[in-house]
This record gives sequence, C-alpha cells and structure tokens, in this order.
Amino acid sequence: MKKILLILLAIIATCSFTSCSDDEWSDGDPAMEHIYYIGFQDWGKLKNDVVFNIKQGETLAIPIQFHSERVRSYNVVTYYYVSGALIRGTDYQIVDEAGKVLEPDANGAFTTDWPQAIKGVKNIYVKALNASVGSFNVLTFDPKDEITYTNITNSITNDYEVRSFTQNYKVTVNIKK
Repeated sequence: MKKILLILLAIIATCSFTSCSDDEWSDGDPAMEHIYYIGFQDWGKLKNDVVFNIKQGETLAIPIQFHSERVRSYNVVTYYYVSGALIRGTDYQIVDEAGKVLEPDANGAFTTDWPQAIKGVKNIYVKALNASVGSFNVLTFDPKDEITYTNITNSITNDYEVRSFTQNYKVTVNIKK
C-alpha cells in the first residue's frame, strides 16, 4: 500500500512540473526589440579568464562579437576600454587593422561601429611596444563602473541600447619579451 501511495505521489508531483498552457512563443517582447548585446567571442569557460599573450613589437587581434537578429536603418556604436598597470602609448597601443593608432574619447572609451546593427565579429587590435612587460585588460564596460549580476549597459541612445555580458566582459593581455 505504501508503494502505491508513493507512486501516486510521484505521478502527482511530476504532473505539477508540466505546463498546460497553450501560449505561443511570439516574435519577441517589444520592449526588447532594440536591445543588443556585446561580448568577447571567447567566453573563458565561465571564469572570465581569457588570456592573450603577445611579444613586444607584435600586433594582436582580439575578437569581439555583436549580437543582433535584425537589420536596422541605424548604425550601432559600442565601446571598449583598457585598464591596468601598463601604460597605453608607452607599453602598448590600440590600433586599427592597418596599424593606425586609435585614441579614446573623453571618457576613455574606444568605439566599434556596427552598420545597420548587423550582427558579427570584429577585432580589437593591440600593438605591444618595445617597452615593459606585464599585463592589462580590455573590457566591454567602463572599469570605473561596478559590475552587477545583471547586464551592464555598454551604449544607449534614443534608438537602441547595447548591453555587455557580465560573463565575458574582459580579456587579459600579457606582453612578454
């Protein structure tokens, strides 16, 4: 009798986990229609421990991925930052793919443009100069901001919002001899 009762209780408990709803999965929440996401292409196995090693004098490409599912009439601008003990301009430079030195804006941010909000992968280029060895971080959020368990706003305008993933918000660049 106890076995039958236990079986019946197990069946009832199992049925409580199923849904009887006939809700259709819609095309999306209109409130999320113009929200996009940015993060480094390598996720670092849930630890944010992605590390790139570069020798002095070399240039490194760090892939960053923009997540979008629609083509828009506007372009999206995202930001990335550098932070650490090494000095930009002395120990390393942020450059474009042709090697031209890029300068940050007044807030210390470098920009990446995503024409028509089309998803894709672009590279951030770091050139190690023949100066010091050490490491610094490349981040998808302002290093002065506090990280929370929610997505951090990377870029926001009247047309769109871009959020950085908190799971892969930074990579470490080690400059070696």
